Amino acid sequence: MYAAKKYLLTKLVEKCHTTLLSVDTVCTLLQQSISLGEDELKEKNLKFISENMHSVVSSEAFLNLSQDALEDVVSLDTVSEISERQLFVACVKWARYQLHQLGKLHPSEEEIRDMLGNVIYHIRFPKMRLEEFADLTENSKILTADEKNDIYVYMATGRKTENFKFEVQPRRWHDNVISRFTAVREYWESEGPPEDVEGPYAVDFQTTVDICLKGVGLYGCVVPSTRDPDITVEVWKGDEILSTTAKTVTSDGSQTPVKIVLDTPVDVRANTRYTVAADIDGWRPTWYGMNNTRTFSIFDSGSITFYESQMFYRCTCIGTDGFNGQIPQLFCSKIHQH
Repeated sequence: MYAAKKYLLTKLVEKCHTTLLSVDTVCTLLQQSISLGEDELKEKNLKFISENMHSVVSSEAFLNLSQDALEDVVSLDTVSEISERQLFVACVKWARYQLHQLGKLHPSEEEIRDMLGNVIYHIRFPKMRLEEFADLTENSKILTADEKNDIYVYMATGRKTENFKFEVQPRRWHDNVISRFTAVREYWESEGPPEDVEGPYAVDFQTTVDICLKGVGLYGCVVPSTRDPDITVEVWKGDEILSTTAKTVTSDGSQTPVKIVLDTPVDVRANTRYTVAADIDGWRPTWYGMNNTRTFSIFDSGSITFYESQMFYRCTCIGTDGFNGQIPQLFCSKIHQH
C-alpha cells in the first residue's frame, strides 16, 4: 500500500483494499490504514470489528493498537456481542500491556487512566445498571471521584453535570441470523391444504441462553406476487401474546426470505418455550424449507431448538414443524447479564 501510493499505482491501491479480513489481522490492518490515511480501508476494518467485536478485543493484536485506533474502536455505535463492562476490561488490559512495553511492570490505576486518555469517555458507563457500575468502580481509581459522582447523578436523574464528558447514547447491536434450513423447494400448499387446516404458519422454539428476538424471515411466493399480502407475526409464551406486528410486503418470487422486523422486540429467556406464528394472506404457494436437524448453535456456547407448534397444532398450515416448512429465519441479539 505504501509503495503503491508513493508511485501512484492506483490499481494496486484498489487491490490492497480487497484484502481479506480476519480477527487476527484486522487490528493490524486498521492501524496501517490510519497511518497511510486510507479512509476507505479504515472504514472497512471498523465495520468488520463492529461485527466481530467480542472476538477482536480478545485477540492479541488488539493490545498493539495505538491510542487513536483504540478510540476509533471504542467509539463505534454499533457492535456485536460485547457489554460495556467487557469493553472496559479489554481497554484496561490494553493500557496495562502498553505500560508494560514502556517498562512499567506494576502500573498504578492512575497511570492506566493516563494511558487510556479520552478513550475512557467512550465507555458507556451511564448505560450500565446501577449495581453493575457500583461493583465495577467501587474499589477502582481509574475513574475519579467526581466522574463517578457525575455518572451516578445522570443515572438517578438523567441530568448531566457541568463537567460531564461520557457518552450516553446506547450502542446498537448487529442482528444475528438463525437460519433453519439447508434446502428449499416449492411448498406443497400449491395443491391446497386440507379443508380443516387453516391459520398461521407456526413453530415453537427454546434457547439455552437469553436472547432478544428482533425479527423473523418468511419465505415469499414461488412466483412474483400479484398483490402485496397482509402479514401478521405474533410471538407467544404459553397463552400470552408478547408481540404483534402487521406488515404489507412484496415478494419477488425468489427463495430469499423476506425480513419482518418486530414492532416490539421480545426478550426470550433461556429454557422457556416460545411460539412464533405468521399469518400470510395472499402468497400461495410459498417456498418451503427443509433440514435434518432442529438444533443450532448460537453465540459462544448457546443453542436453540425448534419444535412443532403446540399452540397452533390444530390450525397450522400443513408441513411447518421443527425440521421443515415456513419461518426460515430468526433475527436476534444476545442479552448480556453482566
